[in-house]
Amino acid sequence: MGCQIGKTNQIQIRSKYNNLVGIKFQEAIESSNPQLKYLQNKWNQFEIKDFTAALKFKQSDPTRFRKYLMNGALSSNRWPLWKVSLFVDNIFESGCYEALLKSSQNQFDSDIEKDLPRTLPGHQEFHKKSQALQNVLKAIAVYNNDYVTGMNQVAGFLLLVCGMEEEEAFWMLNYLNINPQFKFHQLYQTSDSQNQRNQFEFVEKLLNIFHKHFKNQMPQLYQHFEAQDITQYCYIWKWIFSLFLQTFPFEVVLYFFDFMIANNILAIISLSLALLKHFQSHLLKLDQYQIAQFITQLSECQDVFDKSKHSNHLCVEQIIIYASQFQEQLGFSRLEETLK
Repeated sequence: MGCQIGKTNQIQIRSKYNNLVGIKFQEAIESSNPQLKYLQNKWNQFEIKDFTAALKFKQSDPTRFRKYLMNGALSSNRWPLWKVSLFVDNIFESGCYEALLKSSQNQFDSDIEKDLPRTLPGHQEFHKKSQALQNVLKAIAVYNNDYVTGMNQVAGFLLLVCGMEEEEAFWMLNYLNINPQFKFHQLYQTSDSQNQRNQFEFVEKLLNIFHKHFKNQMPQLYQHFEAQDITQYCYIWKWIFSLFLQTFPFEVVLYFFDFMIANNILAIISLSLALLKHFQSHLLKLDQYQIAQFITQLSECQDVFDKSKHSNHLCVEQIIIYASQFQEQLGFSRLEETLK
């Protein structure tokens, strides 16, 4: 029969900052998590003024730049660090975004309209139809002559992080789609397979890599999941397909994106393996129903920067440590070789 993932199907946004965007949104998360300030001091995170300063940092010491971003960026630094990590030059084609919005091409409009109310309904910016989100999705669809459901969640997330700056979100999404280290659009592209679950070829490729390493790295937990009939559709499918956006609180997703953008798309697998390793001792004690319930409740976890909690508590710092180890040990920096 297999387990059910539960009712959660949207990014979880705390009510205390569901009316904020951009740096204020991220700063509210920082001020609500006292342990985070301690971690930032521990990691020696420092202020980076703008894109030019971030670019200079990357060019002068790429190894330190990557580690800085992997550990989690300061709110004021995050967006320029993401931009620099994804592309070397600040390439904004002048007038391109406005031209895309004026395009008469409208074959994707109905699909976009359907996705608008499904995107981040817990945040006031998206409670009613968001014109900013609609514009970004139309521009990306016209630019690529394609639109796939799933990109709406990523676009909404990027809009919140950048402060609802449409053109900023558009170019960030565009580079996540075309950067050879990521190609996020592949996650949502379908094949002609009649089997709905086999339509997403790139997701299936990532799942195969995940299962190989899950079995090798944590054989006892892997066998326990098999015995309890915990299939990939109970957890890892959704983690990969939604880029964690539908299964974890916003503050967790922010730091997971820092880690992913500092590495490549295989960081999704490193983070997933890290989550299982972190919770391994607890999961081994649970039956099928309890595992399904536990996975669902991860979307409601609190105090995610506090390392002093017990083994069934999600700790971002520990997850990033484990994920960094997996990224290195499993050779995930060699993207093309791993995907063959």
